[in-house]
Amino acid sequence: MILDLIYPLSVTALFFIVFVVFKFKISRTRRQKLKSIQKRDITNAVETDSPIEDETELMKEKGIDQLEDKFSFFNKALPIVMILLWGFIIIIPYLEDIPSVYISIIVAIISVVAGFALRPFLENLFSGIIISFFKSIRIGDTVRIDGHYGLIEEIGLTYSVLKRWDWVRIVVPNSKLLNIEIQNLTMNDHHIWANAEFYVAPDSDLEVVEKLAKKVASQSDYNSKIEDPSFWVMDLQEKSIRCWIAAWASNPGDAWELRHEMRLELAKLFQKNGIKTHTTHIDSAVS
Repeated sequence: MILDLIYPLSVTALFFIVFVVFKFKISRTRRQKLKSIQKRDITNAVETDSPIEDETELMKEKGIDQLEDKFSFFNKALPIVMILLWGFIIIIPYLEDIPSVYISIIVAIISVVAGFALRPFLENLFSGIIISFFKSIRIGDTVRIDGHYGLIEEIGLTYSVLKRWDWVRIVVPNSKLLNIEIQNLTMNDHHIWANAEFYVAPDSDLEVVEKLAKKVASQSDYNSKIEDPSFWVMDLQEKSIRCWIAAWASNPGDAWELRHEMRLELAKLFQKNGIKTHTTHIDSAVS
């Protein structure tokens, strides 16, 4: 009799320990995520006068509400999942008493339901759980996803919302977020080395070009002045010379504006100083 109780008691004790560990992990992660959202300095992907008052604060409040809802779901779902797993493992020794035909039917039904009807939902749900416990993306991060540049506005259980720079919302299934490359511009810090690419004619005085490019970058209000701007000649082509000018910005929004200012002011200075951005050779056919 006692030997018969060893297996269920051992399984029960093991599941209780696992349950306590998971509860602790969920509680600790919730506190860390909550603290992270409250302390974050969220800036828009592109500097703009928002039509919504205190938009970043509203985003924080929305993120906190979503976080509470998400971890409330985890806390409610965990006991149910643990009990189901516990029950399944407990009855394993007694499965040999059940006719194999019934077991095959039950397994087939579960496979069909889980494999076809629930597969997309379960994939996105499990992906949402994984994203919730790791730091690859967070609410308020400035990212590039599939060519879309913007701010992570929402991370739900099955999908996430990207607020693009033009305020268009892109809904991305969480399973996709785990399978594509995400360029996170604010994962560790907000500093961006913003560069602008431009072309000048092959006969241009590169010393003058470099001087003008560095002047434009240095004088921009969006330059964080961490160090002096850098200038490179990236390629020598038959009809043009490809150049880069780069300077530091404090966040992705400032980097966007810094690139714009460098391009705009460079174009003005090139026109003023007679520097051609390229040359075009037209071969005339002689008849």
